[in-house]
Amino acid sequence: GVAAAVAMIIYEPGRDWVAVVFSYAGSIWPRVWTPFVMWATFSLAVFIFVERTHIGLGKEAHSVLGSTMSFLLIFRANQSYARYWQGRSSVSMFFSTVRDFTMMSILHIHGGAATMAWLSAPPEMRDKVPEDEFDVRAREFRINVVRLTLAYTVMLKMYTRIALNGYCFGSISCEEKWALDWDRLRLRQLLREDEFQAADSCLGILDDTTDSSLEGLAAQFRGHCLDGPPDDWPDEFEVNLRPATRAQCTVLFFIRETLILNVNDFANSVPWGIKERFVPNLSRLLSHTQDHFDMIHQIISTPVALPYACLCKTLVLIYMVCSPMTVDHSLGFFGGYVVPVFLVLALLGIDAISTELENPFGDDDNDLDILEYISSLEKEALEFLEMSGDHKAVQQFVWRRMPTFISEQSCKPLYHHLAFIDLATGEVAPSGSITPASSHRGSERGGYG
Repeated sequence: GVAAAVAMIIYEPGRDWVAVVFSYAGSIWPRVWTPFVMWATFSLAVFIFVERTHIGLGKEAHSVLGSTMSFLLIFRANQSYARYWQGRSSVSMFFSTVRDFTMMSILHIHGGAATMAWLSAPPEMRDKVPEDEFDVRAREFRINVVRLTLAYTVMLKMYTRIALNGYCFGSISCEEKWALDWDRLRLRQLLREDEFQAADSCLGILDDTTDSSLEGLAAQFRGHCLDGPPDDWPDEFEVNLRPATRAQCTVLFFIRETLILNVNDFANSVPWGIKERFVPNLSRLLSHTQDHFDMIHQIISTPVALPYACLCKTLVLIYMVCSPMTVDHSLGFFGGYVVPVFLVLALLGIDAISTELENPFGDDDNDLDILEYISSLEKEALEFLEMSGDHKAVQQFVWRRMPTFISEQSCKPLYHHLAFIDLATGEVAPSGSITPASSHRGSERGGYG
């Protein structure tokens, strides 16, 4: 079956603190439970031994080493939290910039008579002006902008799934490959075949078992969404570690190409297009998305320096081994054993928190919820099309049901994802049906369609 999906955990800091105290998922316990129990057992044995033999290492080393350890670990925790917040800011700015680019592109396209009537005519006259060829070309541009920008954001989710294990260590698990294949199917329903092949060939997954065609990817999940990776799959899939073209750059190229092909120059060669003076701002927005994407890449691929991490863990280990023989046993069982146990728990916990926060991307308990951002952008893009008066463009998109193993990775209820009608396959997830994208406003009240 599918490995348990994990959604980003959100809690209310001022409410039900008892439940927070006794939380397990997303807390430090999964990381520290085993070493903590082993050390507590070892410490109890040493405490009894020292109590009976009066053999120890002195009492001052405990406080000196403990103070040094606390400083180093808290400094590391602060640095890790700074990385976490930087990652959160980069994701927010990435989607904000993509949203601005989509909105401004839809607004700046000139179109034809119907577009001009929608923008300037009285409300009662907007729908009475017939479309001309320029309106059709403008609609084609709007559709391409929406589907390509959505594909760009899906590429971000794909990248964060595999960047650490795949591009840094050379392999991904079969569960990660299963989720990645769903992202590929989602991407294939937004990109034309040549566009998809260009992006897919840059992922670097060394796999000869998966059919990368639209129907091949759909057949992989149709009727099997709840089954998880096939039994004949290997436990891990190799990933190419050689420097190569990054997949997201190919999608970004197609976005820029679409923009350039619809620029109206001084000779008015593309009368339906975007005036040339608006292009630098739009191009700058795309450059900013690259900057934010690269920052996310930097956070994932550049962990805390190994010497510093090695020093912290080495000193923690030394402290754990030596501290049972350096406590003041005249304080009794509680002061000589129970209190040091809680102190070691705090040190292990701070180290675990630091490790957790260093990389806020992926599918762990405390990783950032990128699926929520993508879902919001889907609905905002359709709203932009509606507000621009291009209702026919909205009808070129349809909703497809999201499988449970993907929707459970988000902290928000996600039930559908958007697909371009000319590229969409039949429903894949169980109990689903095609939902026209034009119903997105009503579906909001009922929860994402």
